[in-house]
Amino acid sequence: MRLSSVLLAALLGPSLLPAQSRPPGWRVRTDAPAPDSAVSHVRMPPGWHITTGPVASIVYDPANQASGRFAIEAEIFLFPGTNNEGYGVFLGGRSLDGSSGSWTAFLLTRDGSASIERREGGVTTALFPPVKSPAVKPHDGGEGTAHNIMRVLVQGDSAILSANGQRITAIHARDLPLDGTFGFRVGTGTNLHISNLDLVTRLAPFPVRR
Repeated sequence: MRLSSVLLAALLGPSLLPAQSRPPGWRVRTDAPAPDSAVSHVRMPPGWHITTGPVASIVYDPANQASGRFAIEAEIFLFPGTNNEGYGVFLGGRSLDGSSGSWTAFLLTRDGSASIERREGGVTTALFPPVKSPAVKPHDGGEGTAHNIMRVLVQGDSAILSANGQRITAIHARDLPLDGTFGFRVGTGTNLHISNLDLVTRLAPFPVRR
């Protein structure tokens, strides 16, 4: 009930949201030069609320680092809108304070598609182009939200993207740096509530390919 009340307040409009500043330690990096007000990121228990204007961005806390064998899981609510921009999580963030910053993003879209992209030095490359998946809950254009739990498992030389417990795709990650900062990737004109972000470190042995 508490989460439903928070989501209803966010849906009714920004004027109903509590006036809060960005959570301590968190940063925003936009794809193109933009004023600080172009991306709203506020603490809204449980979780955070992020709204973007005409510029895509990553939102992260530099203290959030992952390496080795791990899984990143996020529970995300997508609000009504007209765009079909990607939203989700990014991994392997490096040099995020400079122009050569790089990361890999695992994304969902409003129409129920999933994709994976790599951004390096201001250039974005599609590693897995958007493909509709029955695992992804689309937003039907109504007043509610699309609720998805996405998970990225990094294990050995692969990275596996899943949504709502169903595997979507895997990419070969032997030469893809996924160790580093992780956080959220949000496309332009997107309104999200993220109720959960977990890092799971995997300790048990896994089969080695011969």
